[in-house]
Amino acid sequence: MINLARILKKIKHVKKDKVQKITRDLLIKAETPIKLTWSLFFVFAFVRFIEYFSFSSQYTDINFSNYVFGLRYDFLFAGLIGIVLILVFLSLPRRFHKSAFIATTVFIVIAALLTWSLSEYYIITLIPLDHSLLIYPVSDIFYIAASSASFSFNQTFKLLIIIFTALVLSWLFVRKINLAPTLSLFAFMPFLVFVVFFNNITPDIHKYNQNHDFYQRVNKTSYLAEQLTLNYKTRVHYSNYDIPQIAMEYHDLIDNHDFHDPKFPFMRINNDKDVIGKYFRFGNDKPNFVFLIIESLSRNFSGPDACWGSFTPFLDSLAKNSLYWSNFLVTSERTFNVLPSSFASLPYGDKGFMALIEEGRYPDFLSLNSFLSRAGYHNNFFYGGWANFDYKKVFLKETGIDFILDETGFGSEYKKIDSLEDGFTWGYPDHAVFLRSMEILDSFPYQPRMDIYLTLSTHDPFLPPSPEYWEKIFFKHLKKLNIPEKESSFYEQRKAQFSTILYTDDAIRQLFNDYKQRPGFENTIFFIFGDHHMPMHDFNQIEKYHVPLIIYSPMLEKSKIFPAISSAADITPTILSLMNENFDLETPQLVHWLGCPLDTSNTFQSKKFIPFMRINRNIDELLWGKYFLSEGRLFKIDKEMNLIPYSNKKTLFKMEKMLEYFKILNDYVCNSNTIYKPLIQNDYDKKN
Repeated sequence: MINLARILKKIKHVKKDKVQKITRDLLIKAETPIKLTWSLFFVFAFVRFIEYFSFSSQYTDINFSNYVFGLRYDFLFAGLIGIVLILVFLSLPRRFHKSAFIATTVFIVIAALLTWSLSEYYIITLIPLDHSLLIYPVSDIFYIAASSASFSFNQTFKLLIIIFTALVLSWLFVRKINLAPTLSLFAFMPFLVFVVFFNNITPDIHKYNQNHDFYQRVNKTSYLAEQLTLNYKTRVHYSNYDIPQIAMEYHDLIDNHDFHDPKFPFMRINNDKDVIGKYFRFGNDKPNFVFLIIESLSRNFSGPDACWGSFTPFLDSLAKNSLYWSNFLVTSERTFNVLPSSFASLPYGDKGFMALIEEGRYPDFLSLNSFLSRAGYHNNFFYGGWANFDYKKVFLKETGIDFILDETGFGSEYKKIDSLEDGFTWGYPDHAVFLRSMEILDSFPYQPRMDIYLTLSTHDPFLPPSPEYWEKIFFKHLKKLNIPEKESSFYEQRKAQFSTILYTDDAIRQLFNDYKQRPGFENTIFFIFGDHHMPMHDFNQIEKYHVPLIIYSPMLEKSKIFPAISSAADITPTILSLMNENFDLETPQLVHWLGCPLDTSNTFQSKKFIPFMRINRNIDELLWGKYFLSEGRLFKIDKEMNLIPYSNKKTLFKMEKMLEYFKILNDYVCNSNTIYKPLIQNDYDKKN
C-alpha cells in the first residue's frame, strides 16, 4: 500500500531543498552588488567630507552637522542604485559576474568622479548644478568648458585620491570581505529600510530658511538627477491656460499699473513721472549717457557700510557726489538678463530674453536704445570678451546699437587677460577695454551718445594685469580697513578676488579721467551698477541680486543716498521719463515695462514687484513690497536686507498666485509676440 503521507513529506522536503538552493544561489549572486553598494555609499561619504574640509578652510561658520545628517541622502541614493545592481546581477549567469564586477567598478569610479565634479562646482559657485546645464547652446557650452578647463594642483590631487579611493574600496569590499549568504541579505537590509521609510531623495527645502543648509546636506548627484526630471514635469506652457482670465487676475493682484488689454498683459498706460530730473542742472543740449555694468560688483564689498568693508575706493568717492541707491536689485543671478532688464525692462522668456532668438526672431519690444536713436543718439557697446555669448550681440543689434566692440576689435598692442593652462582667456582686461573705447570714441563725430560698458575682469579666474602689484595693493588696503586678525583669513583666502576688484576700481578711475578730457563730459550722466553679486560666501536668497547703483554727473546739484529698494527694470522708465520731462523726448502712451521709475524715498521702503530668474532659468523667487518668496518659502525684508522667516498663509498664497500668473504670462507674451504691438496705440487713442 502506498504511503501517501510519506510521499507528500518527501515531495515537500524536495521542494524545501530546492527553494533553499534557489534562495542560496540568489543570495550568492547578490553578494557582489551588495558589497559594491556599500562601496558606493562610502565613496559618496568620502566626497562629502572632502567638500566639508574644502569649505572649512574658507568659511569659519560652516555647519558640520549638515554634512553628518546629509549622509542619510548618500545612503538612500546608494541603496536605490544598489537595488538596480542586484537586479542586474541576478539576471546574469554566473559566468558573466566577473565582467559585471569590472563594469560596476568602472561605474562606481565614474559616479565618484561625477559626484566630486558636482561638489567642486558647488564649492566654486555656492549653488549645486541642476538642469541649468541644459540651457546653453552648444557653442556656449564649449566656451564655458574652455573657461573651466584648468586644474589646480589641489584639484588634481583630489581627483587622483577620488579615483584611488573608489577602486580600493570596491576591491576591498568584494575581494577581502567574505559574507555568508544570509549575512548578505542582512547587509542590504539598512538600504531597504531607507528606501521604504526614508525615501525623499533630497531634503525638503521648505524646512530650511537658508539655502546653504539645504545645499550642504543634499547629495549633489541625486539632486542633479532629480532636477533634470523635474525640469520637464514643471515647465509652464501658456497654451494650457485661459490667458485673458489669467491676465485679468494678474492685473487685479498687482494693482499698481493701469494695464490696457488682457491680450497684451504686460502693456500699461505710461503715466511714469520724472523722479531724478530735479537733482540736475540741465542746459539746452541733450545729455550723454554712459553705463558701466561691472561684473560681480556687490554691496558686500562696495559702498558705505559694506559688510566686508569696501574695496572700491574710487567708486566710494564718486558715490559721495552722486545719487546712490544702496539697495538696488538686478533681476537675475548671472549676466544673461542684465541687458534686457536694464535697457528694455523686458520679461524673461524661457531661458532669458536674449535666448529667444533661438526660436528664429525676437518678439516686438521697445527699448531705451531705440528711443534715444530716434532722438539723434549714437549708441555704443564696449566689451572685452566674446559678444556672441548669451546672444548679447544679436540682442543689442535688435535694439538699434550702432557700434559693438568685442574681443575681435583690439589691436596687437593690447594684451588679453592671462590665459589658463589650456590657453583659454575670457578676453581683454578692463583697462584695455576702456583705453580702446577712447580710441574709438575719438573717431566718432561728437553728438549725443549712449555708451554701454560691460566689464569682465572681476570674473573667475581673477587674473588682473601685474597680479603681484595688485596683491600688494590688496594687503595695504586690508590694513586700512582695520580688519580684526581673527577675520583676516577670510580675505587672504580670497586675495585674488579682492585684488581684482581693486584693479577694476582703479581702471574705472582712469576711465573717468579719460572722459573728463573729452568734449561733452560736463553734459554726461553716468550709471554704474553690478550685473549680479560675487559668490564668495554663504548668502541669503536675496543677496545674490543685491548690487549698488550710482548715478553721477557733473550736472548734479547735490548728492543723496536712497535706501529704498529699486531694480534694474526701473532704469529704462526712469531715463525716458527724465528725457520726456526735460527734453521733450517723445515717449509712447503705452509701454510694456516690468519696472517703474526708481524709488527716491528718503527712508528704507520696499514697494516693488520684482520676479527673479535664477541661474537655472527657474522663476521661483519674487519680491512684492516688503515680502520675499523663495522656492515656496515666505520672508519679510528688513532695512538691512535680511530675510526674516514669515508665516502667513494668506500672503503666501497671494504671492504664489502672482508668481504662477507671471510665469504663465511671461511664457505667453514671449512665445506669441504679444509683449508689445505698435498698432495698439490707435486703440488707446480711440478710447481717449
